[in-house]
Amino acid sequence: MKDYDETEAIAAMLAVLRPDRRDEDAVYEILDLIYDYYEDNGDLDITLDDDEAETDIEAMVAAIAKQLRRRPASTNFDNDEIKAMIEAETAYQESLL
Repeated sequence: MKDYDETEAIAAMLAVLRPDRRDEDAVYEILDLIYDYYEDNGDLDITLDDDEAETDIEAMVAAIAKQLRRRPASTNFDNDEIKAMIEAETAYQESLL
């Protein structure tokens, strides 16, 4: 099993954005908000019986969009872009298993 590499996660997230929307600093901000969401919702707690635990992507998008309204990222991402980045980061995580 490979270790999580933040640089690879960022690369996966950048890959789903249009070239003119690829701002690495802004994507790092989104990754930080993803981590915050996981932490706030107990998704960082590892249990052996967690096969059924699924993160609600729509709820995550809404929570991150809400945070971005309070403290905007350097790029103003829309909900579809946020969702695509979350899905890319999730796919990257799953590729490590």
